[in-house]
Amino acid sequence: MELVPLKNGKWLTVRAAEPGDAAAFMAFSRLVGGETDNLMLDSRGFFGTVEEKAEYLSAALADRRYCIMLATIEGEMVGFFSIAPMGDGKLRGNAGFGIAVRKSCWRLGIGAILTVIAIDYAKEAGYHKICLDVRADNERAIRLYKRFGFAQCGLRREQLFINGEYYDEMMMELML
Repeated sequence: MELVPLKNGKWLTVRAAEPGDAAAFMAFSRLVGGETDNLMLDSRGFFGTVEEKAEYLSAALADRRYCIMLATIEGEMVGFFSIAPMGDGKLRGNAGFGIAVRKSCWRLGIGAILTVIAIDYAKEAGYHKICLDVRADNERAIRLYKRFGFAQCGLRREQLFINGEYYDEMMMELML
């Protein structure tokens, strides 16, 4: 668990997600998914049941290749990130990275804090690189990722269908 001071004078707590967090985590995914069109989530949040998410969180805790961290302010969930293997065999050493921060907490530095923790974890876990996908017009997120060394490695044209329109999706990677 880490305590980090924020720009607003409050403290951010970052800790590993546990099976008991499954219901709150599912609810949070619906909340953040409904706040912005920039996430791969939408207002339906994560798929599956609370029980399935609890099993997933339990398995992730037991496997060093996975890292799912929750960020809270005064006990309220405000963000999360995940690092997960992209596969075995030829994909061994590649991690997928996902992150979300509640809209009311944007511009507090939470995204940067979580990104630093994720990169540090991936290095300690022995990953070779971290990969992520981001909506190509999400300039704020792209600036954040570039600040930490991520570089564009591809573009999927008209990959995302949002509110009746197609958007490009940028693929980014960070060599560790």
